[in-house]
Amino acid sequence: MSEPADATPNPLPAQPDGTTPPPAPRGSLAWWLRMLEEHVILNVATLLMMAAMILMFYEASSRTLVSESHWWAEESVRFLVVWSVMLSLGVATRKGNYVRMDLFIDAMPRPVRRAAAWVSCLAGLAFSVLVVVAGTLGVIHLHRVGMSTESNLDLPLWIVRLALPIGAALYATYFATVAVQLLRGRDEVQPIAH
Repeated sequence: MSEPADATPNPLPAQPDGTTPPPAPRGSLAWWLRMLEEHVILNVATLLMMAAMILMFYEASSRTLVSESHWWAEESVRFLVVWSVMLSLGVATRKGNYVRMDLFIDAMPRPVRRAAAWVSCLAGLAFSVLVVVAGTLGVIHLHRVGMSTESNLDLPLWIVRLALPIGAALYATYFATVAVQLLRGRDEVQPIAH
């Protein structure tokens, strides 16, 4: 049986009793966040990474074939990759695209697993909030002093560094979602691996 074209896949794994929580209703905040992640953030991050790859290919080809280097290519690639990674960090974590050391935790009884999930969630949320605050303060400072990048690109550095608080805020949404799921009785922090 196939799902309707407008249905979103259920992002939550089955509970210990075998039931799967219902997907977020269309139009809810969770639905809008998922649509933003899946259709905007991931596409923008992908385009930025593709642009970085194209620029690096162009620069490498130019150096190899015509012995010519472009001063702006390396710095541009660095900025594009940083923005791409920071934008996709929260989405990648939500989908389970990270290394999780769970052999020890999985061997523990359910209360210990839940406690470990809470510790992990709260530590991740605290880290994300700290990076948002520090990144925002850094961006404000860079904007105030008017610093630019070191190369002839002469980009305002605050725009480049804005990736840090934005990416950390997106990462914090992952941990906030996990906290809500843990409050609702979900057993542990298991990502959704597609």
